[in-house]
Amino acid sequence: MRVGSASDIYQLFVPKAKIKDNAEAPEERPAPTISSSGSGFGNNEIAAAFLARLAKSNFERDDTNGDGFVDQKEYIDAKTQVRSDGYQASASDVQKTWSELDKDGKGRLNEQEYAEGFSSMFQVKAGTFNKPLR
Repeated sequence: MRVGSASDIYQLFVPKAKIKDNAEAPEERPAPTISSSGSGFGNNEIAAAFLARLAKSNFERDDTNGDGFVDQKEYIDAKTQVRSDGYQASASDVQKTWSELDKDGKGRLNEQEYAEGFSSMFQVKAGTFNKPLR
């Protein structure tokens, strides 16, 4: 799956300015230059930032009771619900994914543990995901 250009990825991290008046257009910040020469952000830095934001977003969504932890039941219940497009993950697939996230088997993850497990499952390079997304 193509993520898009560096500018597209950068826009994920930049909050859009609110329009105060219809006559005023929001001020857009230019995307940093992608280069491996030390000026601007490198591809690995952008990919790591994207993955961190994706992990945080998933953690917040999966922490359905808001206690700062995602436990196994919470995770499985959330992931096996039928999505709006009709897709429903199988319980065995979700359990397998949980096992990859919860390496030590303690049954609950804080945000840091979740992000570490998430990043070990999804190896992201600038422009691509190495695993398909559902």
